[in-house]
Amino acid sequence: MHYDCLDTVLGKIYLLADDKGLRQLIVGSAGFCPDESWEHNPDTMKPYISQLKEYLGGKRRTFTLPLAPQGTAFQQQVWHSLTEIPFGQTRNYQQIAKKIGMPLAGQAIGMAKNVNPIPIIIPCHRVRNDSDSLCGYRYGREMVSQLLALESGQLSLLNKT
Repeated sequence: MHYDCLDTVLGKIYLLADDKGLRQLIVGSAGFCPDESWEHNPDTMKPYISQLKEYLGGKRRTFTLPLAPQGTAFQQQVWHSLTEIPFGQTRNYQQIAKKIGMPLAGQAIGMAKNVNPIPIIIPCHRVRNDSDSLCGYRYGREMVSQLLALESGQLSLLNKT
């Protein structure tokens, strides 16, 4: 596994990929450090870092990276559906459940969203609960608000260094 990281307004973001594609995106918190088995490889990770920088700077609306998140078949289906939510728009659990042909799976959609291993790029921040309000997010509601503000053109999330 190869990794590189990027300092942002959101914190340090770690990207982990192998020959199949991006496996994880981790917004680091105090005390986080890469696994010893990961190889720091900026050259291999350059396309991933570049596209993430463009997005966080407000210059990219879609990602063209190979993604290889690990999860169940249901989780994969949900995550794929999330990548189809247009930039700057949101969907609720029920809309996603209907889209994947499982109209009663709203709660399971929320669970799959919460274990998304590639947040931001698989845009779980674009998912609202069934009452159309911001809902739980592994990195907090503030980050959801920041990402949605970025997508509405109100904010850049790159550090100014």
